[in-house]
Formats: sequence, structure tokens, C-alpha cells
Amino acid sequence: PQNIEENLAGLIDLVPSLCEDLLSSIDQPLKVAKDKQSKRDYLLCDYNRDGDSYRSPWSNQYDPPIDDGNVPSDKLRELEIQANSAFDTYRELYFEGGVSSVYLWDLEPSGFAGVI
Repeated sequence: PQNIEENLAGLIDLVPSLCEDLLSSIDQPLKVAKDKQSKRDYLLCDYNRDGDSYRSPWSNQYDPPIDDGNVPSDKLRELEIQANSAFDTYRELYFEGGVSSVYLWDLEPSGFAGVI
């Protein structure tokens, strides 16, 4: 368990065709990245990952950049911005530090889902 990242990388190197399945099914410790536009930290997880890129909840941009990444609809993006603001305030008031991220996505044919 202490070498999970190293072992997972080794498995992906051995069998690249299983990359997506391995990344989505093996729990890994959360990592933090910094949004290049807003200079704010955000959490990296399966819910904001598209391939090898991660979407920032602050700028809605993927890093590394991709052209066809999944992003929430305009209306849902506004809700995501408000939710991130609310949870950022909550995190700061009650935990006095750390990082929080809220990710929302559209469901077909209607509705949405999210993770905090």
C-alpha cells in the first residue's frame, strides 16, 4: 500500500491498454495541483480526470490542456462555482486550511451529479 503510485505506474507501463481501467478502479491518495490561471490549489481525483488531464474547478481548464475534455453545461458550471465558493469558505472557517474542490457533471438525459 505504501508504494501504490509506483506499483500502479509499473502496471500501466507493462500493459498500457489497461491504463483507464486501472486508474478508475484503484484508489490512490488524493493529490493537489495549482491552477495556472487562478493560482489556487485543487484536488486531483477520478471525477475531474479526462485521460491524463485534470480539470480545475477554479478556471474550468484542463491541465495538461486538452481540446475535447468534459466540462459542465453553463448553468451547471455556475452552480459549481457557487458550491466551490461555499465549501472553500466552510473549509477555511472550520479547518483553517487545507484544500477543497467541488466537481459537478451533467447526466443524460437530464439532471446532474457531483462530488465534494
